[in-house]
Amino acid sequence: MVEDPHAPIKKVQAARIADSSTGTAPFIYFDEVLTAGIHQGNIRLELGASTTIPTADGQTKTVHVIMAHLRCSPSAAITLCKAIDTALLLLAPAKGQSS
Repeated sequence: MVEDPHAPIKKVQAARIADSSTGTAPFIYFDEVLTAGIHQGNIRLELGASTTIPTADGQTKTVHVIMAHLRCSPSAAITLCKAIDTALLLLAPAKGQSS
């Protein structure tokens, strides 16, 4: 069944973000998702980054460290995926432009 193209558009209500949370929320940088899984119906992701550390012999080595443990419901994961997809589209060159 085709939806009515003239149906009224539902208004989206903007979420109000508390001013008190903006200064304490962490910035999370990560290079990769180290592990992904589910537990009791919730999504579990371990976000990791690479760092270089010195060794005892004067050399360096690259190690992976966990930056954050991300836990969310399946519906929150879908929202996150959509937001990431939207942000990735902003990186795509506009039609007729080179990257």
